[in-house]
Amino acid sequence: MNRESVVRNWQRTFASCCSLALAAAVGAACGVGSADVPAQGEPTLFATGAWARAADSGAATAVYFMLENRDTIADTLRGVRAAASDEASIHISMQHSGTMHMTAIAALPVPARDSVSFRPLGAHVMLLGVNRPLADGDSVDITLDFVSGDSLKVRAGVRKP
Repeated sequence: MNRESVVRNWQRTFASCCSLALAAAVGAACGVGSADVPAQGEPTLFATGAWARAADSGAATAVYFMLENRDTIADTLRGVRAAASDEASIHISMQHSGTMHMTAIAALPVPARDSVSFRPLGAHVMLLGVNRPLADGDSVDITLDFVSGDSLKVRAGVRKP
């Protein structure tokens, strides 16, 4: 190989490496690439802004939060547990014939790279038969169970609405 061939090969290799580095830098700046895909074992489900309504012992209350799925794969909330109540379930409020109704649902889809709002007059976690008074400033823990097998522990601060 003569000197001219070696220089040309080196220039192509250098240009190729620069192109790859530039593409990676631009991709990272634009929010694309491997940084968008959670690493194996990293959590992908998050609950933020969790709060629960104050309630007397034996009463029912609701828990609200924003549930976010940062994964590229959708999941489904299939159940909820809470040591602070006799029963915990997923509910949704909807209007029917001019009246608001609340009903238990077996599951709630959580789309990939999206979030689901648990809020008053919408989806929420219902705690029936709380086993201690839940006063303003207390907290209550719930565990969300998903079809994927993942579970998410959520601590909700108790407050008056």
